[in-house]
Amino acid sequence: MLQIAGKNTALPTEHPISAHNLFSAYLELGLPVTKRGVNMLIEASKDEETKKELKQVFDDFDKQITEKRVSLLDLLERYPTIDLPLGAFVASLMSMRVRQYSISSSPLADPRRVTLTYSVLKGDSLSGRGRHIGVASHYLSHLEPGDIVHVAVKPSHQSFHLPTDGNVPVLMFGAGTGLAPFRSFIQERAAQIGAGRQLAPAHLYYGCRHPDQDSLYADELARWEKMEAVTIHRAYSKAPELSNGHKHIDEVMRADGQTLLDLWEANARV
Repeated sequence: MLQIAGKNTALPTEHPISAHNLFSAYLELGLPVTKRGVNMLIEASKDEETKKELKQVFDDFDKQITEKRVSLLDLLERYPTIDLPLGAFVASLMSMRVRQYSISSSPLADPRRVTLTYSVLKGDSLSGRGRHIGVASHYLSHLEPGDIVHVAVKPSHQSFHLPTDGNVPVLMFGAGTGLAPFRSFIQERAAQIGAGRQLAPAHLYYGCRHPDQDSLYADELARWEKMEAVTIHRAYSKAPELSNGHKHIDEVMRADGQTLLDLWEANARV
């Protein structure tokens, strides 16, 4: 067990916590190291060659450290002879940042059910060492039915809502999991139409790689499109032949320029 002490910290101080909980839930291990952190390693090192190499990163700190997202932990693994006290390591790390996700469902469809839409971030680390795995997305992907997740629900920006006036057209633009808030908007419009409400047109410009690989909620969206809750304009970057030759949504937007201009002049909410 590791006892965390200190006044100016966001870490729990009233009781011991395990090292696993500390590093998995309270601290950011993957953020780029600061110049102050590199200087701390230089002072902690007893090897002159290591000191020399660390000092050289200041010649082009952004290129060697920031752009490659080299963390304090990366440098400690690169230079294992550095004997940095654990307390100094913990004190140099940022507290875990809150990860924010758009709710991808409407309470009109089911007030007791909420959905999140995310992709698991996983790829080669820019530092060239190991793999970079998204903290929150990796955690979410390993949840099992019945698990309890601690979240806080916060309102979105005041302007990022469906218009209360059903006569206002809606334009939505997104790609990949950026579809999340628009799924909730369209689901809400479908519920309103199902209840007999008349709504102005809504258009979604959506991009993904391939309709057979990552076209999210395709069946739902097709059903809502038949209800006239939305008109969908798609772009497939890996199959442009299936989207009128367009690979990205900006190309579809240019092709639909007059339609978008007409909607804009009709005071559409974007």
